[in-house]
Amino acid sequence: MNAQTEPQTYQSDTSYCKLGSETILKLLPVFEDQIEGVIKNDDIEYVHKMRVTSRRLRAMLPLFRFCFPEKEFKGWANQLKKVTRLLAEARDLDVQIAFVDQYINKLRSITEKASLELLMRDHKNRRKSIQTFIVSGLEKLETSDTLQNIRKFCEQTSKEQSNATFDSNQVLEKAYWHISFRLDDFISMEKYVYLENKKLKHHEMRIYAKKLRYTMEAFAPLYKNKLEKEIGTITAFQDVLGEMHDCDVWIEYVPKFIDKAEGKTKTKETKLKTAKFEEALLNFVAYIKEQRKRHYNQFLRLWKKNKNNNFFVQLRKTTNAGTTLTKAKTKQLLANPNVKIAVLSDVHANLQALEKVLEDAEGRGVEIFLNAGDSIGFGPNPNEVIETLYEKNVQSILGNYDLEVIEGKTKAKGEKKIALKFARKELASSCKFYLQSFPRELGLEVAEKKILVTHGSPKSIEEHIYHDTPVEQLKAIAEGVKADVIIVGHSHDQFFRQAGEVCFVNPGSVGRPGDGNPQTSYAILSFNPFNVELIRLDYDVEAAIDSIRKKALPESFAQMLLRGVSLDTIIEEDDTKKDAITQNGKEITEASQKISQIYWPDTEHCMQVTGLALDFFDCLTELHRLSERERFLLECAAILHDVGLSKNRSGHHKESAKLILNDTRLPFTSQERRIVASIARYHRKGLPKQKHYNLLTLDRETVHKVKILGSLLRVADGLDYTHQSIVKSLEVKVGTKKIVVECLSETESTLEEQAFNKKKDLFEKVFARKMVLVWKQL
Repeated sequence: MNAQTEPQTYQSDTSYCKLGSETILKLLPVFEDQIEGVIKNDDIEYVHKMRVTSRRLRAMLPLFRFCFPEKEFKGWANQLKKVTRLLAEARDLDVQIAFVDQYINKLRSITEKASLELLMRDHKNRRKSIQTFIVSGLEKLETSDTLQNIRKFCEQTSKEQSNATFDSNQVLEKAYWHISFRLDDFISMEKYVYLENKKLKHHEMRIYAKKLRYTMEAFAPLYKNKLEKEIGTITAFQDVLGEMHDCDVWIEYVPKFIDKAEGKTKTKETKLKTAKFEEALLNFVAYIKEQRKRHYNQFLRLWKKNKNNNFFVQLRKTTNAGTTLTKAKTKQLLANPNVKIAVLSDVHANLQALEKVLEDAEGRGVEIFLNAGDSIGFGPNPNEVIETLYEKNVQSILGNYDLEVIEGKTKAKGEKKIALKFARKELASSCKFYLQSFPRELGLEVAEKKILVTHGSPKSIEEHIYHDTPVEQLKAIAEGVKADVIIVGHSHDQFFRQAGEVCFVNPGSVGRPGDGNPQTSYAILSFNPFNVELIRLDYDVEAAIDSIRKKALPESFAQMLLRGVSLDTIIEEDDTKKDAITQNGKEITEASQKISQIYWPDTEHCMQVTGLALDFFDCLTELHRLSERERFLLECAAILHDVGLSKNRSGHHKESAKLILNDTRLPFTSQERRIVASIARYHRKGLPKQKHYNLLTLDRETVHKVKILGSLLRVADGLDYTHQSIVKSLEVKVGTKKIVVECLSETESTLEEQAFNKKKDLFEKVFARKMVLVWKQL
């Protein structure tokens, strides 16, 4: 029943990818044609055209994400994002400068004109300074070959699929999905339409309108009317909301400009000039507020008109051309006794695992997907998972955790409550609407076999069924249920069981395996003859846990995926180990040494740095006032600080942190892993920043401890720069303004001293004292 074979290579969604490639190929030359004009900056229209085109390109890439190789897609998207941001700021300033210029031309007062010209000059100076960054950004874009690589990939895709039949039904289905989701996001802001002062929400609505417009433009060629009227209406919303936002920016900026420009007023004459200056600018603000009011009323009229005319309902109907055909296709597939059905469950917002399962299943000829619930929760990508389930037409039901997120009701505490709060906050309105549409169970028939899909069991969404659940209990569960095959999830336990005439299938968990095997799992049902294939697959676990850490979720969530065990197991083990580092410190440091030698067997340097770091710790006890526990954490970090050299020399401090976090053999709690990894990370290069993923879940006090311990490791590593163990011992003399480090050595080392002086930056910042190195010869 088990299968471990590699899936065959395949090309899915050919028509969809062909459309995406050809759409992007049309945009690329438009973008490139503006580059020279943007760099020269003689005509603001070049910036405007490039900004619009870059936004369209940025909108296209996510729409056709599945058509691109994942690694390249992320790089291309990031490059375009940087350029778009620069262009957006430049374009906004260009518009504002033109607006002020028009306003000045209406003024009669010379004093008022002079005051506004100061504002104009301020904006022109800002625009001039931005131009340098724009030129640099475009040069980096060209150097990266991003546009050339996108073109090359799209041309190759288009060429490979030139002879394939274009399946408009397949593309129309996806078009409806994308447009519908963006429409849901836009409509979800309706409650803020009539609240005039909800400026941030109106700006958010503008962004949703922009995304909806660009999405419709991407698929417009598929529709007979080219969606011209619909795109025009959404563009009108985008424009008027944009005008409101421009006014909001002015209203917020001008008072700050006044404060900045006024400075200190001393003389009577200066005060008089200042008063006139302030009056002129406040008159300008009053004018802006009138404009904002006018644009808001225009927005209200536009909303009421389209709401009353059922524009949004009609838009959904217009773009719904593909779904009826999809349902008919699904019905046709179910009538085929040779159809293969993939069964999955408990994705728990693990996008990487889900994508691997879908890819593998399609490679094995699967045409229908069933999902037994708990699509979200605990994982970092709830929106992306819901969108993927829709895009792949996965027939899904609700799980107990899905319900908790939707309803916001839970008895969970601690880390489980954190997971619920994150999922509720992260889940987009469109994805929530779609999730709410899932039924609690699903019935279908294939080759005269009745299949029931449920989450826990037919009796309860929270009932657990395991591989060793007694047969008599299974028979009792199946009693009264008109099904030949009962598909369940919830227990994360992969199995196929026969109970009388009924068989139970649990595909296991796609995103949160709990049996000690971190591989993702699913099952394939075939019917001629009937067969259940239980499948386990490797997937990119590291990418999944990177996403967890970047979203500031608890480290225990990452450890759960790395080890393939339940969160309860991680929490229980962390609780057991919480005092281990002080009670069994020697055993833990010895375990760290063994792991360190596996990765990078430079034992002499490792022990020298460890010894020096501990000497610093002991000499500065009265200053840092840290405990024995922190001393052990420093020792472990010092032992492991260079393990990243086994991966990459240039960024080995980051690789060291990642290896410490990911190596499940290290005997740390989840919290200790974060601390030790963070200390090791800062032994070189950049200083700690709260935005660094390894610090995101640590409280302020713990981050301060990391900085202290990291600063000690940093200077210790500098004192063995040559790996020659030149420093035989050291003494530290603490003063109120200066700390003197006396190093006993046979000879002075220029390289060690240079490294020490370079790496003492964190120490001096943490302790607010200068650090001085003094050599003493043996």
